[in-house]
Amino acid sequence: MLKTKTKAETPKPSAEQVLDRVKGIIDKHAYLKVDGEGVYRGEIYADYRDNLDNPMIEKIFEASNANEAFFELINEGFFDVESQYQDDVINTIKKHFDDGETFKFRQHKNRITEWVYENVYFTYPYDHYLSQNVCVNVLVDVGDGNYDYTLNELFGCNYSKKGLDGRDESSLVWLMKQQGYTMEAITDFVESGNTQGSKFLESVYQECANTNSCMNVLAFFVNIPLRQALDLHSKINVTQSKKDGDKPNDSSNLGVICDEVILSKKTSCGLYNPWQGSGSVLEIELEKDVVLPLRYIDSAMPDGCRGYSVDGIYGLVSSFWTDNGLTIKENGGEAA
Repeated sequence: MLKTKTKAETPKPSAEQVLDRVKGIIDKHAYLKVDGEGVYRGEIYADYRDNLDNPMIEKIFEASNANEAFFELINEGFFDVESQYQDDVINTIKKHFDDGETFKFRQHKNRITEWVYENVYFTYPYDHYLSQNVCVNVLVDVGDGNYDYTLNELFGCNYSKKGLDGRDESSLVWLMKQQGYTMEAITDFVESGNTQGSKFLESVYQECANTNSCMNVLAFFVNIPLRQALDLHSKINVTQSKKDGDKPNDSSNLGVICDEVILSKKTSCGLYNPWQGSGSVLEIELEKDVVLPLRYIDSAMPDGCRGYSVDGIYGLVSSFWTDNGLTIKENGGEAA
């Protein structure tokens, strides 16, 4: 009886050989980079038209730690996308893995899939959203917050008493001093209406004359990247916590506290009532840049995160908020 020859079985590849083949396929076809720990990394790109909407931004700034809230929101939104990208890598490996003899994907599928999920990661598009511009309302409190901002009623409007008596902590008085006016000139302006030929003082008078309530905060309106808005918001929280002797919610900037912010003289500025949904004409004309100590900022959050929004009250377009009108001055230096 003739004996039939049996075909020699092809030896199974070792785990190391399988991994080497997987890495070779990724290097050639997946366009990923290897870091110092041997982990493959890629990037997830957001559509250039995609921005965080107002409810998302409000959710971030209403959180006790806005920075953490931002990253949690992005992570939550892109977790499934990362899984999809990892599955795409697995499909690429599957497409190129089999050689008809030694390597068969179906025999190593579980091992390859597990390895990809443990060694292939994608960076979420944080920078895309941090670069998104937001309309921020910087509310000033030099002590008048203790008086519900009624100290900015200088000219007897809304049934208030005219004059500077008892209004040493008025933000408007502080602003006039900051713009270079002496108390003598300010007193003459408030008591007798002498604007001294100043467009700035005239605009202050018009701002006060056009209020319809006695509780108005001095506000600056800037259009800045979300990254800068989060940074400023965090520093304000830390400064206020240190001032109050409390432990700050966000300790990430404890060693990097800025002393002040600088607002361009072109910055939109005026009196605004976010608590009752009203305000004045928002047309104070600054004569020079404003140096605003951080301790004098009550809050600096995107429009709509604090009471009634300016957009909701006035129906203004985003161009009202001054582009890049704010610089953070940090420990003697400046940070964008």
